[in-house]
Amino acid sequence: MRDTASRAGQSEGRLNRTLPTVAKLGLAAACALGLAACITPQERHAMDQNQCYAFGFEPDTDGFAECMMGLHQQRAVAQANSNLYWQAQLAEQNRRREARQDLYKIASLQRSGDPRFPICGASSDGGMDRRTMTWYGPNCRAR
Repeated sequence: MRDTASRAGQSEGRLNRTLPTVAKLGLAAACALGLAACITPQERHAMDQNQCYAFGFEPDTDGFAECMMGLHQQRAVAQANSNLYWQAQLAEQNRRREARQDLYKIASLQRSGDPRFPICGASSDGGMDRRTMTWYGPNCRAR
């Protein structure tokens, strides 16, 4: 009985976990980009015209033109910010991958000659050090 309650509590805890903020932002950006892809440039232009008209600007006036330009600039800034965000995410991901590979290289070299670990090869999770042409990985040793 107690074991069943423990399992139920564990599965409930898994369901109650919340997504990290980065995942939420990524999901929101993906949804926004997906929805934006469904709108043609002509539809977007018509929506902008309706928005500026709703703001009280009359078509073919300087105010209307400034409103249209402002909406376009806001969209361009939002897109640029989104691009910067994803570039930063990719750079961080690459930095972490490179740091992990460096740790794998060091660990593999430290285990050299230790028969408790298999010799690293192409099937190792790490990779190949192109400078020394040797394989490395998290659970193996260099030759």
